[in-house]
Amino acid sequence: WTYARERKASVDLLAKLKLVMRRDNGEGYFDYFRDRLMFPIIAPGSRVVAFGARTLGDQQPKYLNSTESLVFQKRRTFYGLDRAHQAIREARHAVVVEGYTDLIRLHLSGVPQTIATCGTALTEEQLQLLWRSGGEPVLCLDGDSAGQRAAERALDLALPHLAPGR
Repeated sequence: WTYARERKASVDLLAKLKLVMRRDNGEGYFDYFRDRLMFPIIAPGSRVVAFGARTLGDQQPKYLNSTESLVFQKRRTFYGLDRAHQAIREARHAVVVEGYTDLIRLHLSGVPQTIATCGTALTEEQLQLLWRSGGEPVLCLDGDSAGQRAAERALDLALPHLAPGR
């Protein structure tokens, strides 16, 4: 918030993009992502289009994303695709995880073709993007009930597009 104010960014625009929120008492604004670890979501071409943030404590929700805009739609975006694109082409598959920290751990463990959804659900648009990038999805979602439901939905989306013997 301080950085944006120093550069004379429009408060209205920052609020519209949900980077700042008006205080409950109506007096001023606060950083929407306060007390969270920030992850820049970068589009191909190395342009930051949004942010994801994970709580460092017990706050709920655990993850927050920037609000959707003309340049950021969760259903069409993967976290980490900007860095994983070449590795996906070479491996001919992408490991798809749910969380930003899951992606970082796998990259550090030598699995550079890892990307993350910007939320739990894998969408039709993300699958199309992945296939255009030359990769098949390998789901590595959380083992909790939300991850299991997301895997089932992803399978329902992918099956009609898979050719026999593919």
